[in-house]
Amino acid sequence: MVLPLSTPFIDDNGNKQTEILVPNETNIILSVFGINRDPAIWGEDATEWKPERWLSPLPPSVADARIPGIYANT
Repeated sequence: MVLPLSTPFIDDNGNKQTEILVPNETNIILSVFGINRDPAIWGEDATEWKPERWLSPLPPSVADARIPGIYANT
């Protein structure tokens, strides 16, 4: 399977990578702790406790991220 990346990176050889090849039967583990504190998704105050975040619609960066978490029910 080829997984597209939401944010490309430059590898050790200086090449831009936009996807990762994942061999069949490879286990993939997501850091829910890290994802749910990512400033690219939640904003610069991602690590601050702000209950008011949930009183209005989620910003598009959160809604479009499609990451596991209690807010997404995915």
